[in-house]
Amino acid sequence: MSSALLRFYLAIVLLVLLLFFSLNQLYSLMYQRNDIVVAAQSILQQAYWHDQQSELRLSCRISASDDCPNALFITYPEPMWQAIPGFDYQLEIMRDSAGNASLCAAMANNELLCMSQLKLPAQLDFSVDLVHVFILLLLMFLFWLSRNLFRDVETLRQSALKEVALGRLPAFQLSKQSYLQPLAQSLSRMNQTIADLNTLQREMADTVCHDIKTPLARLRFIMLRLDTQLAAADSQQIRRNLQEIEDNVYDYLRLAQKGFRSELELTQLQLPDLVTELIDKFAANTEHQLSLRPTPELTIQADMKLLQRALSNLLSNALRYCHGHVWVELSTDGSNCRIDVIDDGAGWNTDEQVSDGVSHHGIGLAIVARVAMQHGGSFNRFNRPQGGAVARLILPLGSLTNQAST
Repeated sequence: MSSALLRFYLAIVLLVLLLFFSLNQLYSLMYQRNDIVVAAQSILQQAYWHDQQSELRLSCRISASDDCPNALFITYPEPMWQAIPGFDYQLEIMRDSAGNASLCAAMANNELLCMSQLKLPAQLDFSVDLVHVFILLLLMFLFWLSRNLFRDVETLRQSALKEVALGRLPAFQLSKQSYLQPLAQSLSRMNQTIADLNTLQREMADTVCHDIKTPLARLRFIMLRLDTQLAAADSQQIRRNLQEIEDNVYDYLRLAQKGFRSELELTQLQLPDLVTELIDKFAANTEHQLSLRPTPELTIQADMKLLQRALSNLLSNALRYCHGHVWVELSTDGSNCRIDVIDDGAGWNTDEQVSDGVSHHGIGLAIVARVAMQHGGSFNRFNRPQGGAVARLILPLGSLTNQAST
């Protein structure tokens, strides 16, 4: 039994006890404020006051030798009765062993004055007990109903936490009689839909990557034939671009085949050197200005291929939307590293059209966010007050204990 379920049981028991004793207090207040109760108290008070002031007594004082069998008012001195500690004897119905009822109230000097010879219905006292029994049964029914409901909710919660922590979709299995069974079935159908979409994603990735690799191999063959006819610089640039396309294909295939949850291959990286290498590669194929702001030596532990993929996507996106300049700023914030890719374009959420028709919100940025999450970091986007967009990638500097935190 889980600790949450035990806490629920304890809360229900405390609630039952609280309501049970509150009912006693509520009934006592209502009973004491009743006009008939006030009148009965007044009669007993007047009779007791009369006995204190007059020689002609209305009450019979009970003693060891006189049990006042025919008296209307009977006074019990302190030794003849014993009060229950903490109980208020303003007005109470008491019965003797024969079932005869008396209306009693505590007086001064701890004496008890009772009006006897009352013909009260036998069910009068039992009616209060019946209310208690009814309330108790009602609370027990509510406890049983809420217990089953809470147990089902806890089952769904534990199932989700355990399965999701292992990277699996929860099954959400409940009994057929459960009130939450329709919800569990709906969640299961949704999980099946997600599983089908993941399967379709992997199949599409395999197909697309295969279709790209085939013409890529043809281009490499054509490149070998034209190699002697091209300048060395042009030949080297074409080879580099072909290799980049091939690397991109394999990286996307690696991510898609494992549901974008590939295990990290962590290595120590000199971040400025990695960013400089990427900037040089992009600068050779663009007319826009690319630069890395001066930064001290910064070492980070990360998956080099995934980090290169994320930064390449950010640089490519920034170059697509900038007006003329893209730069990278590196900094640290406690135990985290902050990588800002900044452009001087129109900023995020703009209606500005670009030549390739690709928006900011493409799969490239989704992959960046996934890479950040896998490293235990985050990805944020915001506009610069001076104009332009900032894509901020935050990653931990140190080693990660969970290499597949998704």
